[in-house]
Amino acid sequence: MEIKIVWTKQAEKGLGKTLDYLEKEWTGKEILRLEQNIKEFIDRIQLQPDIYPTTKKYKQLHKGMVDENNYIVYRIYPRKKEIAIVNFRDARRKPIY
Repeated sequence: MEIKIVWTKQAEKGLGKTLDYLEKEWTGKEILRLEQNIKEFIDRIQLQPDIYPTTKKYKQLHKGMVDENNYIVYRIYPRKKEIAIVNFRDARRKPIY
């Protein structure tokens, strides 16, 4: 059975901010590249949920780079066979995890 991926409202908000920025400042090519990177990231964590290290502050959260500018913070729920994407964030901003 495949692990289900769920995006929290906070993660959707972070992704939305990034997409808005890319639409204003860059081209559709960068948006497509980001979408592909997110898909590959999700494929990786579905196969190997523990592939990325836990955060220093919260040991139940994992943090992995999507590309050189963005990262995803996620939490694994093994009983539910679910991974919750907690946050999508620009790596150049001050870390909160």
